[in-house]
Amino acid sequence: MKKYSLFLVCYALLFPFLAQDWYSVPAFPGVERDDASGFILGNELYVGAGLSPWWSPMADFYSLNLTTNQWSTKAALPAGEERQYATSFVLNGKGYVFGGYNGVSYLNDLWQYDEASDTWSLSDSLPSFGRSGSTAFVLNNKAYLVGGKHATGAATDEVWSYDPQAAAWNQEPNMPFGMRWRSAGIAHNGLGYLLFGRDENNQFMNGFYSFDPITNQWESLPSFPSLGRSHASLFRLNDGVYACFGIDSLGQSHNDLWKFDELTQTWITLPGIPDLGRRGGVCLSDGNAMYYVTGIDEGNHRMNEAWMYAPMLGVDTISGSGKTLVGRYDVLGRPISDKQNQVVLNVYSDGTVKRIVQWVP
Repeated sequence: MKKYSLFLVCYALLFPFLAQDWYSVPAFPGVERDDASGFILGNELYVGAGLSPWWSPMADFYSLNLTTNQWSTKAALPAGEERQYATSFVLNGKGYVFGGYNGVSYLNDLWQYDEASDTWSLSDSLPSFGRSGSTAFVLNNKAYLVGGKHATGAATDEVWSYDPQAAAWNQEPNMPFGMRWRSAGIAHNGLGYLLFGRDENNQFMNGFYSFDPITNQWESLPSFPSLGRSHASLFRLNDGVYACFGIDSLGQSHNDLWKFDELTQTWITLPGIPDLGRRGGVCLSDGNAMYYVTGIDEGNHRMNEAWMYAPMLGVDTISGSGKTLVGRYDVLGRPISDKQNQVVLNVYSDGTVKRIVQWVP
């Protein structure tokens, strides 16, 4: 009980510093939209396609340089290939956009983007029906396409993998927990993770699962501790898995942020974005920071906003400062020892707190 009380005290003292992790970055230069696609190649973050405020699918793309924070116009998808609800991923240094919905048809095509030539080329179409709102994660140089919705309006439980070396798709065992559309997925430490989504009855789900590509098995993890959602985001930073935003079964769009604590197998709430709730934006991470671009807010207004969540902003230096280190805590307020790639909150003798990445050789 004493240790738990100390944890609560430390977390309460450190919580205000965690709220300083959100930063507004230059707005997306295209028209406002939601249900867009995106990926990161090197130091460039790409965002494009999606649905405009006048309900028109888009094909244009732009990139944000993560060093200069400057946007540039990039090649659009070819004329006639406009879409929303497409699924994007990166394989072998190439960006990919799969499927989606063009306002008339559900698509099964796959487009590859080459950064050096700033060009799109048609790659290997999925040998099955078109679908929108799938999610994807990349494991062992393969992209896993999970769920989605097809022309009947029903969600699917199918899982497909794409191998760019073989230029081939392979159907994997279906998800054992049912159909999912507009769920959120990422890869982390060799596993795929899936959260939220709507099932074949359009019910909002809060289940959380991991996928092992070696055994082709899914494992059920602790569910999200609130209502199910869709159009939400799951992302990874160097210290773990996070979830944010989305719309729930009551029609509420959220501005919250959660982290899954792998040690205790629990969900922990963190300070959310200091702005309106939102859903359907592009959520991308380079491991050190997460970027959330475009989307639709709780008033159903499409946006061109861009935000960065960055809890790891520097390496600590205190030589000559006259202060001493009196405590080291993780982002949940727990005392920790040195650990490589760990987000650390250092507490000093003068009462200051500094957030760093603790690098241990």
